[in-house]
Amino acid sequence: MKYRSMENRFCMSLVAFAVIVRLLLATGVSAALDSAVGLAPKREAPDEPDVFLLEILEPESEPDELTRPQSPAEPDEPPEPEPEPEPTDPPPVFSAEEADAITIAGACSYRPDKQALLTRPSALSISQDGPAVLIVHTHSSEAYTMEAGFEYPESDSLRTLDERYSVIRVGDEIADILTEAGISVLHDTQPNDYPNYNGAYERMRQTIEGYLTEYPSIQMVLDVHRDAAEDADGNPVALTAEVNGEACAELMLVVGTDEGGLTHPAWQENLANALKVQALLNRSAPGLCRNLDLRTERFNQHETPGSLLVEVGASGNTLAEALRAARIFGQALAVFLRGQIQAKAS
Repeated sequence: MKYRSMENRFCMSLVAFAVIVRLLLATGVSAALDSAVGLAPKREAPDEPDVFLLEILEPESEPDELTRPQSPAEPDEPPEPEPEPEPTDPPPVFSAEEADAITIAGACSYRPDKQALLTRPSALSISQDGPAVLIVHTHSSEAYTMEAGFEYPESDSLRTLDERYSVIRVGDEIADILTEAGISVLHDTQPNDYPNYNGAYERMRQTIEGYLTEYPSIQMVLDVHRDAAEDADGNPVALTAEVNGEACAELMLVVGTDEGGLTHPAWQENLANALKVQALLNRSAPGLCRNLDLRTERFNQHETPGSLLVEVGASGNTLAEALRAARIFGQALAVFLRGQIQAKAS
C-alpha cells in the first residue's frame, strides 16, 4: 500500500511538471529561459557579402554633392583677345604735282598759290566731342531728271518738296558715309527755298548761325546743291563721268571769296581744304571732278574754316547718278576729316 501511495504521488508530480512546462511554452518564457542559459539559436552567416546587404538596406537617394563622383575638369578656355584699336587715318600728304592737276576757274580774279595752299597743314580742329560737320541745302528743292522708279511731284520745274528725290536725299547719302567713318554729322533738311526762292542764302545764314551757337564743335558747313545746265535749245544737260564702269554725276567744288565786298578774311583756308578734298577725289575717281569754281560771292562760307559748297551733277543727271557720286565724295571727305582728327590727337 505504501509503495503504491508513493507511486501515485510520483505520477501526480510528473503530471504537474508537465502542466507547468506547457504553460511556460505557451507564454514564451521558454525562449527567455533559453536565452538566459545560452541556448538561443545562432544566426547563420548570409550567402552574400555584407556590402551587398548594405546596398539593399540603404534607401534610394541622390548622392550628396560632396560625395558625387566628379567629372574630369574641363580645360580652361583661352581668354578672349582684346579688341584691336580702331585704325585711324594719318593726315594725307599732298604734292605740288597734285596742285598742278587742279584747275581753278570761275569769275573771281584772284590767283591764289595752289601749291602753297594744298601742301600746308589744315587749320581745321576736328574733335570727336561733338558734331564736326553740318550739311545744309540752301536750295533744298533742287531735283534731277526723272527716270523710272524715281518719279516725284514737282513743286516747280526740276524741283520737288519730296526729300526722297531732291538734293536732300543726296545729303543723306553723304551723311551716312561720314557717320560710318566715325564723323559726327548734323543734317538740316528743312525747306529753305520754297515758296520764295529769293533770300535763300540769307535765311540759310541765320540757320547756320543757330546751329553754330548750339554746337560750337562744328568745323565744316557743307552746302549740297545740283547745278543747272542746258543745251542751246534749253534742254537739261547731264554732266556725267564713268567711274568703275558706272555713270556718275560730275562734282564741282565751289569756294567763295571777299571779292564781292562781303567780309570773308579766311577764304583761303576754305580754298586750301577744298583743294585737299579735290586732290583726294582725283586719286580715287579720276575725271569725276570739274574745275574748282572760285567765286566773288561769299555763300555763307565765312561761318567756319571748313565751309564748302558742292554741286552734285546737274539738272540733266538722274538721282541714281547723283547718289553714286555722293558716295564717292563722302568717302574722300571722310579720309580728309579723319586725317584731321588724327592730326589733333597727335
